[in-house]
Amino acid sequence: MIALFRLLLVGLIVLTVIYWALLVYARSVRRVRLEKEYDEGSVDGDVRGHRDDYIAQGMAAYERGLKRKLLWLVYILPVAAVVVLVWLNFEG
Repeated sequence: MIALFRLLLVGLIVLTVIYWALLVYARSVRRVRLEKEYDEGSVDGDVRGHRDDYIAQGMAAYERGLKRKLLWLVYILPVAAVVVLVWLNFEG
């Protein structure tokens, strides 16, 4: 039983490191894309203004978007797989 708790603790620590690495990477990719859009001038007239404001608005929209929420699958899928494996082990 202690081995299971040790596995869960180490697993959650590893998943947290993976989650934060993916989060930082995804945010940096989105930020670079917003900077390129602004620099190329492919921004609508209403939004075109100060570069930092445009990037801040784009990042705020990213934080509320689906792609950001999908990163939670880093936790959900492995934990669900372990739960199913443990359940199947106790069933049979």
